[in-house]
Amino acid sequence: MDRASIQNWYRNKATVLVYWSMCILVLLAAGIFLLRGDLAASGSTALIFLLMLVPSILKERYRMYLPFSLELAIVTFIFLTLFLGGVAQFYDRIPFWDKFLHFQSGLILGASGYVVVYLLNEHRKTELNLSPGFVSLFAVTFSLALGVVWEIFEFAGDTLSGDTFWQGVLLADTMWDLIADGVGALIVSIIGYFWMYRHKRLPFTPWFIRIFREPLRRKEQSEQM
Repeated sequence: MDRASIQNWYRNKATVLVYWSMCILVLLAAGIFLLRGDLAASGSTALIFLLMLVPSILKERYRMYLPFSLELAIVTFIFLTLFLGGVAQFYDRIPFWDKFLHFQSGLILGASGYVVVYLLNEHRKTELNLSPGFVSLFAVTFSLALGVVWEIFEFAGDTLSGDTFWQGVLLADTMWDLIADGVGALIVSIIGYFWMYRHKRLPFTPWFIRIFREPLRRKEQSEQM
């Protein structure tokens, strides 16, 4: 299996349709707001649309390793958080919408932690042999760290606007958000731990490189003899 095949896992007509449907809906909403004369809503919605395109741009322009499943998860999170949550006011209309999104972000960021370890490892001349427990702990820590950064962003947004749109009841809301982040990251780390323990490789990453690396080394050694 080549790198392209691994990166395109879960990429099919249905998932691609979901991916672009979310982007098109956001773009249409920006146009509708513009026709209604609501320039602020149109501008913010257009920015959301551009933000949804960032993973794809990074993947194509900078050749960044990003599985389609993770790319779809990121775009979905942006759609649910900024568009449905903010523009469509799901935060006010649906109970625990915010906590559901923080749980989802914990899942996504936890998986991203494994990808970060892979990227750092692939750019080193000497390969790091990290234990499943250490990598899983890093994934949880990585997710929680970015969750804290997001809470700081929410606090700054509410402070500048003089509102409580993001933070709700302040400390209690922040703590429950971080707990939801942690639960999502913990679930991913447990799955990742047993995956690494069984398969001896990082999850959510292209493993074929590691499979073929050793046979190539043996071939080079035999040619030199």
